[in-house]
Amino acid sequence: MSRGVSFGLIVNGDEPPDRDPLEIVDAEIEGAIAARDAGFGSISVAHRYSYGPDADGPAGKALTTWRTQPFAMLAHLAALLRDTVHYQTSVLVSPGQHPVQLAEDVATLDALCRGRLRLGIALGWMPYEFQAFGVAAGERGERFTELLRAYRMLFEADQVNFDGRHFQLADAHLVARPVQRPMPPLWVGASSPPAVRRAAELGDALIMSAHMDLATLKGQREQFAELRAKVGRPPVTQVPISRLVVIADDRETALREVRPLAEQWYKRRGEVGWFVTNGPDADIKLIGDGRWIVGDPDDCAAQVRQLRDELGVTDVICTLPPHIGQKRRLQTVELLGRHVIPEFRSDPEPSGE
Repeated sequence: MSRGVSFGLIVNGDEPPDRDPLEIVDAEIEGAIAARDAGFGSISVAHRYSYGPDADGPAGKALTTWRTQPFAMLAHLAALLRDTVHYQTSVLVSPGQHPVQLAEDVATLDALCRGRLRLGIALGWMPYEFQAFGVAAGERGERFTELLRAYRMLFEADQVNFDGRHFQLADAHLVARPVQRPMPPLWVGASSPPAVRRAAELGDALIMSAHMDLATLKGQREQFAELRAKVGRPPVTQVPISRLVVIADDRETALREVRPLAEQWYKRRGEVGWFVTNGPDADIKLIGDGRWIVGDPDDCAAQVRQLRDELGVTDVICTLPPHIGQKRRLQTVELLGRHVIPEFRSDPEPSGE
C-alpha cells in the first residue's frame, strides 16, 4: 500500500503596499477555495513583521510590503471552509509572541477551525523583526525556547508557574479552551542544529525548511529522531515540509519561468539578512538539490515522491512565488489538483473480505 501525502497551500505573501487591501483579501479567499476544491488538505497563512530598509532604495527608505496576518485570516477562512480542510500557520514567527496571549489565541482559533488547527511556529530570521520588538539578537534563541516551554505548560496544566529570564508566569491559566486536547499540534520550524534540538524537545513535528537541500534535510531528520528518543518523546506521525512550486504544462515553460522568480526571491531576502546565498545560477541549484518543486506535472510528482520516500514526508506545504499574478496562482493550484495530488492519495484499507 502506497503512503499518502497531503498537500497544503500558503495563500498569502508579499504584496505591493499600494495594492488595494480588499483586492488582496479577495484573491487569497479565492485561492483558498480553489485549493480546497482541487483536493488540497490544508490551508496555510504565512507571517512576517517589519522588513527594515530597502538596499536598492535611497538610504533610509523603508522596504514596504502588504501581508494579511495569520490568525485573523485563518479565522475568516475557517468560517467559509469549515471542516473541509485543516488550517495552519506556516509559520508564525516568534519575536512578537507572549506565551499567554499565544495560547489564548490558539485555543480560540482551534475552536473557530472546528478542531482542525495546527500551529506552525519558528524562531524567525529577519533582524528587523526582532528589533521591532526589542529582542536582542543574542537572546532570541533562549527567548523562543522559553516561549515554547511556557506555551506547552499552559495547555498541559491547570495552573502554571514559570520563572524564566524572558517570561514569568504566576498561577497562570487559560480562559479559552481548544477543541483538540491537550492542544493543537505544535509544528516547529528549524534550519540549524540548535533549532532542530528545540523542535525535537518541544514540538510535535519538525517543519522542514523550504530552502534546505535534501542532503541537509536527511541529516536534520536523523538528528530530530535521535533527540526525541533521547528525551523520551514518541516518534512523530506527521512529517511536514515547505516547498516553493513552479509547475507548468510543459517542463520548458516551468524552467523558463523559474530563473527570474528565483533570482528575485533570493536577492530580496539577501537584502534583509537571509543566510541563503543568491546568484544568477540559483534556479539550477534549486532544481538539482530539491529545494523547489519545478517542472511539468510528471516532474513535480516525481519530486514529491522523492520527498516522501527519502524523508518520510507526509505533508507538502506549497508556497507560490510572489508577483506571478492571480491567474498563474490559480493555474498552479489547478495543475497540482488535476495531475499531482491524485498520485498521492492513500490506498484504501483492505476490507478483510
